[in-house]
Amino acid sequence: MTGQTFTLRSAGENPYWEAGSGETIVAIVGDGEHPTHAHALLAEHGRVIVFAMPADATMPQAAARRIAGAMVLLGIEHFELMGEGAGAAAAMWLALATKADIGSIALAAPDAPPDEAFGKIKRPVLLLSGTKDQCEAGGRYRALLPDCHFMFAYDSGRAIGAERPEALVYIALEFFERRDLFLVSGDSGIAFP
Repeated sequence: MTGQTFTLRSAGENPYWEAGSGETIVAIVGDGEHPTHAHALLAEHGRVIVFAMPADATMPQAAARRIAGAMVLLGIEHFELMGEGAGAAAAMWLALATKADIGSIALAAPDAPPDEAFGKIKRPVLLLSGTKDQCEAGGRYRALLPDCHFMFAYDSGRAIGAERPEALVYIALEFFERRDLFLVSGDSGIAFP
């Protein structure tokens, strides 16, 4: 397995995993989940911090507040944001709650419908869904968000980071770097099938 090795750390009472160096990417995953191969590949291109939804946070808003507090303790003021599965809603609440400078947001297979408040987010959002994923939450996010870019990860279900890590990383990095121009690659012009 290529990629960086993650170290488990804590900011106050908030555990997180960290790997890599450079520009920061914050990823939020579901309760009990750990960094995936996709996160390890992302860490080859920057500093990646992975938070799992706290088990005692019954609402994504509560998880976002706890993660925002950890970000303050870590002194992180600018970052790209990724939410995966159950972590997608928490990532969106974090984008609304934090005073930090978030460049853009990538959501991979969100598993809960969006809150109407998410329509206030003015940052560019990439919504990535697997072609085998039957969840309808992605379409609802797409309809609600004013600056949403929708893509499919071919031959993937809900666990895009585990099933198609290279595709997730490639698309997310292009989006983080190029925002709405990410469909026109700065590299070879060929996207993952």
